[in-house]
Amino acid sequence: MSQTEGSPASLNVISRSGFEWRQSIIALMLVLAPMALAVIVMAMGLAVWAVWLIVHGARAELPSPPSVRLCGLLSYAVGSWLAVALAWVWTACQGLRSDVFKFRRLTLPAIAASLIGFGIVAVGVPIVTHWLTSATGNRSQDVRIDFHDAKSVAIVLFLFVVTTPLTEEILYRGLLVSWLRRIGWQNSSILALGTVIFAANHIIPLGLVWGAAMILLGLVTYTLRLRYDSLSPSWFAHTLFNGQLTLSYPLIAWLAQAN
Repeated sequence: MSQTEGSPASLNVISRSGFEWRQSIIALMLVLAPMALAVIVMAMGLAVWAVWLIVHGARAELPSPPSVRLCGLLSYAVGSWLAVALAWVWTACQGLRSDVFKFRRLTLPAIAASLIGFGIVAVGVPIVTHWLTSATGNRSQDVRIDFHDAKSVAIVLFLFVVTTPLTEEILYRGLLVSWLRRIGWQNSSILALGTVIFAANHIIPLGLVWGAAMILLGLVTYTLRLRYDSLSPSWFAHTLFNGQLTLSYPLIAWLAQAN
């Protein structure tokens, strides 16, 4: 006998489907949360700064543009860690924490695959960005940082070399992958959707060109995560890529000054 509409079994299926949709929205919101949290953190920081000036009898005015940029970078780092903290709590309630925060010891094959992935991205991303810039005329967001200032260098390193690789792997390759697997998605679909979401979320801070180029980084890191069932290989490749990209600027500036 088939289940009739309105029977307890069919109602249970509908209820479960609705629950999964609501939880899926929460999971996606957590993955995308760092940007929104960064805006809130920065707004609160600027408000506190204005109040402090008023209390001390000074005129309330915005900090200089370089200071605002550094504040924005630091706010994004704080927002990223807040999102990870929220993910830690939510995944515990869902019984997903061990899958989301799955960092396993790097084996030699995993290290080799990470190095190959890093090489592909390190070579491919500049080629893609150059081609897209020439083809579209669009350029990436210009973030000017004084690499002769120790505070600026420390904030940039903290964000791009320490925070971003770790938090993005946890949120994109940890939370998103684990949740999509729970609701029945196959690895190929996870790879495609995850890469698109990862790249699209980089358009606002980095511009269209770099956002599109992040498709390559997304493909490599998702492939490593799915192949080795661990965040360690993708985190390693991501850290190497961000490190060489970030450290090359102060190194070039230092060499130019020495010459």
